Amino acid sequence: MSANQHNVSTLAAPEFETFAVESSPRVSTPKSTERPLAAWIHLAALGLLAALALPFLLGRVYVADDLGEFHLPLRNFYAEQLRAGERFDWMPNLFGGFYVTGEGQLGGYHPLHAMLYRWLPLGAAFDLELLVSYPLLFGGMVLFLRRWLQRSDAALFGALAFTFCGFNLLHFVHPNAVAIVAHLPWMLLAIELSLTVPAGPRRAVAELGLGLLAASQLLLGYPQYVWLTWIVATMYAVWRAVSLHAPLARVGMLIFAVSAGVLTAGIQLLPTVDALLTSNRATADAEFAATGSLHPLNIVQFVGPYLFQTRVVGQNTHELGLYAGAVPLLLCLWLVTRHDRWGNLKPFAWAAIVLAVSGFLLAMGEAGGLYRLQAFIPGANRFRFPCRAIVLVQFAMALGAAVAMAILLRPTGADDLARRKVTVRLLLTTFGASVALALIGPLVWPEFVASPVLVWTGPLTIGIGATLVLAAERQFRGAWVALVLFTAVDLGAYGLSYAVDGRTADLHEFVGAIPTPPGAPMARVAAPDDHGLRTGDRMLLAGLSRVDGYAGLEPAKRLDYTTEPALRRAGAEYVRQVDQDEPARTVRWQPIANPAARARLVTRITADDKLSDRKHDSLDTVSAEPTVELEESSPGVARVTTDRPGRLAIETETAAAQLLVMTESYHAGWLATIDGQVAPVVRVDGDFLGVVVSAGKQVVRLDFHPDSLRLGAWMSACGLGLLLCVFGFRLGPRRSTARP
Repeated sequence: MSANQHNVSTLAAPEFETFAVESSPRVSTPKSTERPLAAWIHLAALGLLAALALPFLLGRVYVADDLGEFHLPLRNFYAEQLRAGERFDWMPNLFGGFYVTGEGQLGGYHPLHAMLYRWLPLGAAFDLELLVSYPLLFGGMVLFLRRWLQRSDAALFGALAFTFCGFNLLHFVHPNAVAIVAHLPWMLLAIELSLTVPAGPRRAVAELGLGLLAASQLLLGYPQYVWLTWIVATMYAVWRAVSLHAPLARVGMLIFAVSAGVLTAGIQLLPTVDALLTSNRATADAEFAATGSLHPLNIVQFVGPYLFQTRVVGQNTHELGLYAGAVPLLLCLWLVTRHDRWGNLKPFAWAAIVLAVSGFLLAMGEAGGLYRLQAFIPGANRFRFPCRAIVLVQFAMALGAAVAMAILLRPTGADDLARRKVTVRLLLTTFGASVALALIGPLVWPEFVASPVLVWTGPLTIGIGATLVLAAERQFRGAWVALVLFTAVDLGAYGLSYAVDGRTADLHEFVGAIPTPPGAPMARVAAPDDHGLRTGDRMLLAGLSRVDGYAGLEPAKRLDYTTEPALRRAGAEYVRQVDQDEPARTVRWQPIANPAARARLVTRITADDKLSDRKHDSLDTVSAEPTVELEESSPGVARVTTDRPGRLAIETETAAAQLLVMTESYHAGWLATIDGQVAPVVRVDGDFLGVVVSAGKQVVRLDFHPDSLRLGAWMSACGLGLLLCVFGFRLGPRRSTARP
């Protein structure tokens, strides 16, 4: 082997088959030390997963934050529609009608969601959806890291550190986010196999898997996390393709696989674009996009995780939480200071460092500089909360911790005294910083600092972690087992105490505690913001319907639903009011006088599209787009015969042509027929559905069939067909080209 070949081989992951490049030799590792430690890490991971799943095993439902206020109500609607054999794309009891598939976070076309909510009770399906991401993430991390580190124990530790890191446990309240992140190590593994293994079934499976993983991520409907994980995947693919001198054909197959995966997700992707263009976010500016940037002062979380009452500099704990555990932090710091021991893992270590720095700068938003680049990327410039790039930081830290552990576990000669002193100084400096923060914090931020017990938990945690890392470096008996178990306890205490502990409920009790209007438990209501905070959708579980609502992509509305005229036209019967001054936050229901009927016929059309400009607010007078010319006549009779999500039928009887007005929200995807003949849909008062009917008796049908959903379904069929055909052919038996 030439010198040039040898230099290139150090960039290849161990045991990989590369192009004219020999694989690096396996590092000899005594199985007597590797296997027992791996068993302890498995035990620690199972313990954390069991603690996370305990409420599910006890028959309770996770309801923390957005889980109970947003995700559970949407999935209740989804489950009801699946069991009834009906479509779920339009949700009538939120925003007076809402393109819920376009909003995305329902993930209704993801196969896993469809199976869970079709066949299991709501509570069990919901809990399993939240929990399944963690073992999948753990398994993917183990397989990916094992190919690089050649040690099961180090790979398992890296998987433990990332699966149960602060980001993934705090974001337990955002299940789609964690599910998308869980795809990341599998994507990296698929890229690695596609670039390194020879042509054959293994490579075809890897390429097919990459396409399906890309589709699965997009079908989960949270594109911001797809964007973040694809940043990592793209960086990794470029780095590996360059370092391995991969043929263009192999790189081209990666691009093809991902492109086909994007097509396969068209049934979710196009509705999301549709919902974005008709949402409040369509006109968002740069200031909105920078909302939720990570304040640089949050770096104190690394050594003071419980210093502040909210744990973070800011109020949004799960979005701004940066703590990744004491031991992973200390191992990463050790790795940076001991670059002399990186060996053949040097490229991988540098990649982790670059990713960590890039992720932190991206999370800082405008202050970090990198986030400004997103302003030039269509779609990505609509994302907010740059702090979500914290996931990149913690992923990189898990990689770094795994590399450090693999290096420390290598059989090697004893370090000299000078090098040992470097480790001691590093650990003492980190512990000293934690102690100094605990002393100074209460003096500098007295109104934000937590209780003394919590404040000093930080130095205690860092101190124990530093002691264990030092003991592990010196190969003290039992040090590595203690380090693993302490890491599990540290991560579990930080994450589970926020997202799970005390934040579960019995499903029936949770629904039964929802206040409803007296005598009208199934009413259409409005629930204005409580002191600037958006009211959640929990009330939908009790059967209420909202003319407003809470969602990520809230549909743009022209009327002001804090005013009574708008509420009357939307058919709202009550307005929810909360007495903030009372300790119990008493809920009162204010009735709305004479709300509009579900369907009514009107004859008076005005050019005024603003209710505030009308001298006399009468439900008999409306604005219409396009303009409608009607003769004066007495309003006829409209009777609703079918009222299902995305499907309405109304019988009308009039003496002259009149405008049928529904309290359902307008969307360009509504299609109307009158006695089987296609009729134009009219936008009434800016927000509602209308159809002009002729004199006599007629049957009007309204069906929600947006172009984005129809074209998206065709895209998905084409993309899946491409994936299966192309890679199915590659999986088939290959003809021999050799001559006899």
